[in-house]
Amino acid sequence: MKSFYTEAKNQLSNCTRIISDTTASVPPSPPASTTPTSNYNYNHKHELEHDEYGYDTDVNATEVAMVGECGEDDDTLTPGCPPSTLGLNNNFIASTTTAYDTLQRPFKYDKLRGRWSTAADFYFSCTSHAFGSIVFSELALYVSMFAGAYALLPYLFGVLLYAIPIFGIQTFLGQFSSSGTISVFRVAPIFKGIGYSILLHNFVSLSYYAVIAAVPLIYAVNSLQPVIPWMSCNNSWNTPNCSTHSTYDDYDEDEIFPHSSEEFFRYIIRSDDNSSNPLTISWPILGGVLIVWLLTLAISLKGVSFIGKFMRCVCLLLITLFVAIFVHLLMYVHISWDSLIDYMEPTLPDSHLAIMAGIKAAVLMPIWLLGPGCGSVLTLASHNRFRQDSEKQTYWVALTFVIITQMGTLCTRIAMDHFEDHVALLHVHVNEEHNMRFVYICFAYLFGSFNSIPNFWAFLFFFMLFLAELSAVIVQIMTVQRALFDEFENLRRKTSLLTIGLVTTMFLISVYFCTKQGFQHLHILPDIVTVTHLIISMLLLFVSTWIYGRERFQCDLQFMLGKTISNFKIFLLRFLTPIFLGFCIGDVIYATYSYTDDSYNPPSAWILITQCLVFAAVPLYMVYKVTRTTGSLRQRVKQCFAPHDWHPVDADNRRFYEEIMGTSEMLVILNNEHESC
Repeated sequence: MKSFYTEAKNQLSNCTRIISDTTASVPPSPPASTTPTSNYNYNHKHELEHDEYGYDTDVNATEVAMVGECGEDDDTLTPGCPPSTLGLNNNFIASTTTAYDTLQRPFKYDKLRGRWSTAADFYFSCTSHAFGSIVFSELALYVSMFAGAYALLPYLFGVLLYAIPIFGIQTFLGQFSSSGTISVFRVAPIFKGIGYSILLHNFVSLSYYAVIAAVPLIYAVNSLQPVIPWMSCNNSWNTPNCSTHSTYDDYDEDEIFPHSSEEFFRYIIRSDDNSSNPLTISWPILGGVLIVWLLTLAISLKGVSFIGKFMRCVCLLLITLFVAIFVHLLMYVHISWDSLIDYMEPTLPDSHLAIMAGIKAAVLMPIWLLGPGCGSVLTLASHNRFRQDSEKQTYWVALTFVIITQMGTLCTRIAMDHFEDHVALLHVHVNEEHNMRFVYICFAYLFGSFNSIPNFWAFLFFFMLFLAELSAVIVQIMTVQRALFDEFENLRRKTSLLTIGLVTTMFLISVYFCTKQGFQHLHILPDIVTVTHLIISMLLLFVSTWIYGRERFQCDLQFMLGKTISNFKIFLLRFLTPIFLGFCIGDVIYATYSYTDDSYNPPSAWILITQCLVFAAVPLYMVYKVTRTTGSLRQRVKQCFAPHDWHPVDADNRRFYEEIMGTSEMLVILNNEHESC
């Protein structure tokens, strides 16, 4: 640990722009009788030790006031007393580690929280979480068709200006604090309402996401039948007009009958039901949702070490399956360089409006790097070792994500061309309007039409999607668990019982989205949730780099990683990323409400009210926090903005942090004051 101390001290020297003549101008410390030395040695002291399992435990063995034991001189180094702070007071340490005037209890680290077995588990978990059916969605197809190669540069800008910065912010907050999405706001307690907003957001996301995981499971199971059901019209759900044609005349719409792949999808989502009851349940979907939640429960009851190993296996399996499917697909369609060049050209090269629309959609694709949940990366990073080089892993996750999305986009063009060459024009002849239709109609037909072992390749593809969506559900449940257990200590004794109750509650809510009306809301709800996701990302960025402060944020990051963080990266986070986020928020809102198609159903009032309630937690908690704090209004607000118990949970790192950061931050402040004079 001495090497860590030296390394951190060397890196933090970049934060303290101290020159030799500055220290001479620093005013001396006040007399001992007026210096609040007890600010550093607060009465309720928590010392962290390592137990036999390697966890950090909170031992209240030193609940004594050390004022008086250390002598009147703060610069005197006495065993068991705080280190010298070069004649400076310790107000910074008090403001960053205690703030008990806010009547907030001290944070107690959960000793059973656990860590990843290996550092690579964080990479595998984040990659599995970002991988999903959305990679093969109609949005990727839309970008490829209308923007072509013009979309690549805006897409990379989105990765650099939004995805990586927000990913890095969440990684820093989680890894530094070793806590979930609520307790992490010890960095600025008045904004803890954002943590509760994230919790509510994940509840909304989990309520429907199990359905998204259940659909590929149904397709994977049905692909094991001797005759793939979506390639046949001999099923109970097929209509008399069902067709299995492989050729058609696009000029004669009357001769184009609904294909069996379309009718199978309509049967699954119950849109073929003509009854007046909008709550008609799709029993296949309900069965799939039940399996998803049972698997999620079984894995969530295990420790984080087991979950990390599971995610590692899932990620490796996903990448292996995807590469195998991708290579076989290229061989099946006999793709050539000319075909690749054609795919890089916009479908409407003379339409500047179409190209701009594709570019604006490309800017939104990097959002997928953070996964479907909110704060999931933060939770996954909270299980990292404190000194883990998460910055390097962030770049590796982003690089893997870029490669996967580009490969997936190429697959969407192949599936689209194959479907429109043999079945129908998707946006003209297919009447089913749903954001899941492209994946489960076009790709289902593509793999079902393979000449050799179509069942095998269809199973691999949909099983791959199922594993990806299942991992996303598990990570979101994990995010909710950690948020609750880290914030409320009394819940930690009932971990298993509360996990069972949480999964059961989510299953009961998911039943609604197994109905005909629920699927209609599922068509638009992910777009609304995306807006919430972007706004919360903006708030996280604002709190970390503006409220907490640039110097503190940069020094904390350097202390944790043990290396220098350039000022350009901080500038990028504080200025360019918020501008880009604002553009993305406006883009999603415009895309959500600018449909002119008569078949488009705007979001219902209860969906909008639900999203408004998510953000209502922020101002409500601010009011609650200020009213629960003592002192004048100005003092209350100041105390509520000050960090509370913000330090590493590891005993050695915490001691080094309090020694180095206490001195460094005060030197920065005094130096700035000296320069201003």
